[in-house]
Amino acid sequence: MNKLEKEIYNIYLKYESHETVIKKVVALIRKEIGFKLLTFMIFSNNQKFAKRIYSSDENKYPIGKSKKLPNNYWAVMTVQKRRSFVGNNKKIIEKYFYDHKIITSLGCEAILNQVVTYNKKTIGCINILHKKNYFTKIHQEKMNIISKCVVALFLDKQKEIK
Repeated sequence: MNKLEKEIYNIYLKYESHETVIKKVVALIRKEIGFKLLTFMIFSNNQKFAKRIYSSDENKYPIGKSKKLPNNYWAVMTVQKRRSFVGNNKKIIEKYFYDHKIITSLGCEAILNQVVTYNKKTIGCINILHKKNYFTKIHQEKMNIISKCVVALFLDKQKEIK
């Protein structure tokens, strides 16, 4: 078991509440990956709606409301095909994200959308944004491990999507 896996197991072993898990996972992502903006999204069981359950910038990206998932390449890759998405420049962000102006106004020109899966289904996404050309294969590998840490939380929170 490597150091990162030990930290993840400690999060599970000391589980007290949803807020505690979120706080610990955010701290782990900050330490292992880094970010300018971080959000957690859960998807409805039918995969048509998403709800933000965490945001590092609640003024620009508030938590709470459900929204319809787009029908585009990003949604096909992440939601349907269960593949994480990396866009390491402004052009890609402008192409796939309707809120690209807000994203870039925050100094973010790279995105890693890490899928959270359970039982061969995408149940949510951890969205990490940073400066241009930031994300590497190592970041993706680490996030693939870290994403396992929120499966129980995301499944529990799915009940809240209307």
